[in-house]
Amino acid sequence: MVSVREELAGYVALQRLLERRAALRRELDTPPDEVTSLRASHIARQQGLGGRQSRRAELLVEQETLQHDLEALREEREHFRRQKSQVTNMRQLSAVVSELDHVEVQLKAKEDRLLEVLQELEVIEREIDELGQEPEDERTRREAAETEWENRRRSASGELESYERQLQELKSRLGDASLSRFKKLWTSRKPNAVVPIDGQACSACHSELRPSLLQQVRTLEVLSYCDSCRRLLFDPEQFSG
Repeated sequence: MVSVREELAGYVALQRLLERRAALRRELDTPPDEVTSLRASHIARQQGLGGRQSRRAELLVEQETLQHDLEALREEREHFRRQKSQVTNMRQLSAVVSELDHVEVQLKAKEDRLLEVLQELEVIEREIDELGQEPEDERTRREAAETEWENRRRSASGELESYERQLQELKSRLGDASLSRFKKLWTSRKPNAVVPIDGQACSACHSELRPSLLQQVRTLEVLSYCDSCRRLLFDPEQFSG
């Protein structure tokens, strides 16, 4: 059976280990701001490249369609031109001219659109070329930042494994009864379930403590709780580190 001092020391150490473990887990899951920023820039570049490539594919399909339509319209124009030279009366001439004018309007519209497509394709090709080449300085910084963070993550993983071992050893030393008391307190008061006194007050809720309670905290006869916030109290001078 552990003494009050041993149990309280175990609780203090357990909370500190849990805090350090939580901080390491956050570090493992949260890239540094520089990595996040450089990744976002790289992803935006890749998304922009993908968008331009998709647009280029659409324009190439439209270009092919327009060229096919223009070829058909030119053939149709030649057909009506031949007809125009063969008509024998004004009524026929009027009909052929009307059809010819209609074809010319369609040709002009499609030629104009084809020119727009070709101009947009020219711009997109330049943009694809630019987006496909990450600036050397940006790539260097991104790779260096990724490498640095990966090294830190490996180090943090090693620290985390060490803390996990220490936690298991500490829990084993405390025993089931003491561990159960800590779990109940931790569940309701984490991450500050065990707090130091601050002069004559509780460092968590800042309530002034009764003289007799302060005496209990310092003598370690029993586990002592703040009357206001019900957190477990300890004297930082007796449990440093």
